[in-house]
Amino acid sequence: MFTRLGRWTYRRRRMTIAGSALVIVISAVIGLSVFPRLGSEGFNDPASDSEQVAQILEREFDSPESSMVIAVMGEESVDSAASASASAAAGTALTSAVASVPGVLRTVSYWATQSPDLRSADGKGGIVLVTYDPSAAASQREITDAIEGVIAEQDLGTATVYLGGGASIAKAINTQISSDLARAEAIAIPVTFILLLIVFGGLIAAGMPLLVGIGSIVGSLFVLFLVTFVTDISVFSINVVTGLGLGLGIDYALLVVSRFREELAAKDETGEGRTVEDAVIRTVSSAGRTVVFSGLTVAVTLASMLFFPQYFLRSFAYAGIAVSLLAVIGALTAIPALLAILGGNVNRLKVRRGDLAPKDDGGWARLARFVMRRPWPVLIGTVAVLLVLAAPAFGAVFGQVDERALPSDNPAAQAGEVLRERFPGNEGA
Repeated sequence: MFTRLGRWTYRRRRMTIAGSALVIVISAVIGLSVFPRLGSEGFNDPASDSEQVAQILEREFDSPESSMVIAVMGEESVDSAASASASAAAGTALTSAVASVPGVLRTVSYWATQSPDLRSADGKGGIVLVTYDPSAAASQREITDAIEGVIAEQDLGTATVYLGGGASIAKAINTQISSDLARAEAIAIPVTFILLLIVFGGLIAAGMPLLVGIGSIVGSLFVLFLVTFVTDISVFSINVVTGLGLGLGIDYALLVVSRFREELAAKDETGEGRTVEDAVIRTVSSAGRTVVFSGLTVAVTLASMLFFPQYFLRSFAYAGIAVSLLAVIGALTAIPALLAILGGNVNRLKVRRGDLAPKDDGGWARLARFVMRRPWPVLIGTVAVLLVLAAPAFGAVFGQVDERALPSDNPAAQAGEVLRERFPGNEGA
């Protein structure tokens, strides 16, 4: 099977490269629009009592959970006369403006209810609870954006408004992860390319694994975009896509490129060098099998998370399956096709002297022989080092994600701090 795949890829190398490039471009254009569709919740079991009660409240009592919590803080008491209290005037006007936003089911504020639960401990602020309509045509992100726009147009005087609650936190986390991932990749990709240059010794060979890694990432984003039409996907699945996509894509492509250089440098029975076609076929037949079994192992392992009821965990399965299989496909099709076109030029644009073909007497070979001569000491020493590195994990305290996962200068994080400190007992909701 792998021999036939290698032969097919060689004969249709230009078509394979053109098809791969087209898929990557389409995936990048569509896949990058997945971020607004991702959720930041999904930690609860839908069959749990608490979730069942939430559904009953929403369905039978028309009382879904509040989506946004707005704190209006002033310099005077909210119980003073409306004409003399800036925060009271701002709170009343703001409540009316937010209630008029399409997609808002209801608003409940201190100024309408005089409930002490909605008043700050120092009496200088009040809360507005905003509930989104679950049946609204607009998404939660669109309603949140509209509310922020309405608030920005209000004359708040000396009052300060803080936007907290689930919808605000979800938008802030999605935005933060998007910018963080862009910054992380801007650092990781150049550093990885330098490492590949050291390993391969040439610009062309070093750049090929990065293509598979980037292709796996954008392709997985496209897959997640499609899956969002069927089920909820957590924004934290993007971490799996970028980490595994870059790692597996580079790993598998590196294996294929290295094997191809070995085959191209090898001699046949007559002492002649192998043709590019033979090198491609033998590379896919050997390294291809390794790549497939490795990729399937990763995919099956992460597929086990499909059995969890929380979509937060299931999202890791969708992302992991997509990225591992796409890395395999890229390493078995796009890379061999590109190698078939390049042939011996894969070693061009060298950055180090000497023959770039893999050797059996280099540093890696010496390391391998050292390990094989002393298997038990190496095994024990390696496990000991891993245990030391893992030791901090045993003291980890796990909790659910809220605005404290954001940087301290993020407006949603600041709003959460105000809600916790100045409205004790409400815990931000």
